[in-house]
Amino acid sequence: MRLEEELEGIRKIIKRIKKEDKDIPIIVEGRKDMKALKSLGIERKIIRIKRGKRIFTIIERLRKKHDKVIILTDWDSSGGKLCYKIRKACESNAIKYDVEYRKQMIKFLKKEVKDVESIPTFIKRAEKTLSERSRKFRAD
Repeated sequence: MRLEEELEGIRKIIKRIKKEDKDIPIIVEGRKDMKALKSLGIERKIIRIKRGKRIFTIIERLRKKHDKVIILTDWDSSGGKLCYKIRKACESNAIKYDVEYRKQMIKFLKKEVKDVESIPTFIKRAEKTLSERSRKFRAD
């Protein structure tokens, strides 16, 4: 996949996340993931799955205020396992979950990025590379 396609794909995913109902929280792995999403302009509740806290307990508490969540864990092996555990906890608590954004990010970023926290850096780097290519092309 070309860099232009990857960048455009990620921009579209972020735009769709922003358009989602603001009442649907996003579940991420860590503090840096939260910071990355906020830096991309995603303004909604972002829940960090903390080490040491039981996933089931976190999801059980969510059930009181939310009937759906967006799961956006990293796409490395541990992120995949965590996504699975969160999905199972959601199913046990009758909470709908959305993993489509995660799947789409994997599609566009698998070669370039392995985690949520690196998305803003990827976007900046891709924009810079494409800008430089464009200037070089015009200069030739």
